[in-house]
Amino acid sequence: MNFKKLALAAAVAVAPMSALALEPMQDDALSAVTGQDGITIGLTTPSLTLDAVVHDNDGLAGGGNGITGGEAGAIVIDNLVLNTDGNEITAKIDADGNAGAPILNVAVTIPSGTVISTGDLYVAGSLGMGATTGTDTLATSIENRSSTAILDSMDITLGQVNMNIQLGNEVQTIAGFTDTQMIAMDTTITGGITISNFSLNDATATTGGSLSVGSIVIDGNNGGMDVVAGVNLDSTDGVVISVGQLGTATGLSVQMTDVALGTGTSIGDVEILGLNLNGTQIAVRGH
Repeated sequence: MNFKKLALAAAVAVAPMSALALEPMQDDALSAVTGQDGITIGLTTPSLTLDAVVHDNDGLAGGGNGITGGEAGAIVIDNLVLNTDGNEITAKIDADGNAGAPILNVAVTIPSGTVISTGDLYVAGSLGMGATTGTDTLATSIENRSSTAILDSMDITLGQVNMNIQLGNEVQTIAGFTDTQMIAMDTTITGGITISNFSLNDATATTGGSLSVGSIVIDGNNGGMDVVAGVNLDSTDGVVISVGQLGTATGLSVQMTDVALGTGTSIGDVEILGLNLNGTQIAVRGH
């Protein structure tokens, strides 16, 4: 068979398949296609980094407490890093009509072993957002008059965390509260939460010291920490965090090693038992 005949035979064989490919797929066929019934997004990162600046544009209005007042300042987080330790953060996204009150539902899982390096927390004079254009460094928006951090960078290691986010007409609630929640957590953080290299600094030039802790382990006395909590946005109270349960029904434990006050000399280890925050609400709002 010469080349022309071979090409003709191939075209005839492929023609029915081509025609089929051009036909619109029906709903029953679409339902079998992976991804049709929602979207899953996975994130694996060894080093997701960022800086964050909160500008207080009017400073401490009216002054007081030894402060002149009225000069813009900034709260700065320098070099926050997220590391998933080779595992995947997943977000499963579904849209639901919900009988005329539609909801976007996002189920998020953070894998065990994820480490958040908080970056240094410090305060600086503010030059205003976008004071210098063309770059993305901290120097474009702050006047850093002191290199001493208020809070040194620390590493927070998490067990697996599950949370559910509802946007739109949220309907989910958490135990102990009647308000619907934008973010709801009902999970056990296996192994609890470990914080390493905590240091709170007093930056006074001649007499400053620090409160430092080698490691902080927070759990519920059961090898893990049960968490039932919600986060909501309120028109009056801003961001409202509702804690149904942290740890067990009777609270959680906090174990701190190598606690040092002021001079850096350790006073020993400190253990807090039965810290009960169940039923607590925290509101964060501007003023």
